[in-house]
Amino acid sequence: MSIRSKLTLITLSAFIALYSVVGGMLSRSNNPLVRALADPGPYAQLRIFENVVQHIVNEYVEKPDLEKVRIGALRGLTDGLDPFSAYLLPPQVKEYQAGKMNNDVTGMVIGQYSGFAYVIAVVPTSPADKAGIRVGDVIEYIDGHATRDLDLFDVRSLLAGASGSSVELALINRKTEKIKLVRGTVPAIAPEVKSLEQQIGYVKVPILNKGQSEAVASAIKDAIKKGAKSIVLDLRGSAGGELKEGVAVADYFLKSGTIAKTIGRKDKVMATFEAKADNDLTDLPVAVIIDRTTAGAAEIIAASIMENQRGDVVGERTLFGMGVEQQLFPLDDGSALLLTTARHASPNGKIFMADGVVPNVEVKRADLAELGGDDSNRPANEGQPPAVVGPKPSEDLMLKKAIEVLSTGAKAKKKAA
Repeated sequence: MSIRSKLTLITLSAFIALYSVVGGMLSRSNNPLVRALADPGPYAQLRIFENVVQHIVNEYVEKPDLEKVRIGALRGLTDGLDPFSAYLLPPQVKEYQAGKMNNDVTGMVIGQYSGFAYVIAVVPTSPADKAGIRVGDVIEYIDGHATRDLDLFDVRSLLAGASGSSVELALINRKTEKIKLVRGTVPAIAPEVKSLEQQIGYVKVPILNKGQSEAVASAIKDAIKKGAKSIVLDLRGSAGGELKEGVAVADYFLKSGTIAKTIGRKDKVMATFEAKADNDLTDLPVAVIIDRTTAGAAEIIAASIMENQRGDVVGERTLFGMGVEQQLFPLDDGSALLLTTARHASPNGKIFMADGVVPNVEVKRADLAELGGDDSNRPANEGQPPAVVGPKPSEDLMLKKAIEVLSTGAKAKKKAA
């Protein structure tokens, strides 16, 4: 167990134990109803935590700073939930409310892997791209702060800043080098469109931020005008983005059916997004390419096309599902809890953050470290940084397979006719 894990366990125990005093008082009550409330469920566990905090207060080698204990415990509480929930200190609350986290000044999409900050995607010509940051890089330090000791909100907060200012990064795979990243404007990248063999139109979908679905629509129409008889929709590198943008792009390929759902507490369906025939752009055969750099809005597209049997999904399972909806709960001292209150799911109800999207035609890439490990979406080497394999110039096996899938389908259709 890492030092951070041990400290988190201790501080979490201490915090909960402070509240367990109430449970202890209840358990000593002669009121049968009160005793019934005190004994089962969490109260039995809280009495264990009460013992822990007593040992810390009475026997720890130094007088503990209970303020630090409280903050550490609150962070520990959210660490046990998901990567996106967090306990925010008062200055962080102000940053969040001011929208500072929404202003991308690096061009990196960051996730967590084994507790480290992992680069899921990099926007071309962005500050991160110019600094030499690559997909698959694992950030060990940000301005001297170890990412292993930070939650995802802290990482994003450290990367945020004024345009023109700089931040220093240390990467696990580049021990002898520190990278200076100068924050700046992140360009909006247009979808890539080109014609492939056998009259296949290729559309590369960028990160689906506000307004990008319209650009994708133009790209699809352009491919059709150039004579495409089928479409490859490449979602690799499209991470994050907005729910409605992903729904809009999926709707271009579906005349009917469910596109996505948002699921809340106790698996309650909060919202369902259905395809509208008026938004359909094409009925051409489509193959979608995904990999570990596909996350968020792009997962909606892939899952809806596959689960509605509209087309095949080629590639590898997605790992960093980012489809969540959150709410800020202010606390009395100016701090707050940022909690996930709903999660995005596929038409069949598979939650992206937990299940990812599993392609029906699997093709693994060899230019990045192997991640994932098992079907629970937990890394096999949890607690250890992933081994990083640098990009290697190689044949695009996923694209090759997507072309093969479309070609085979076209031949089978022609033969049947």
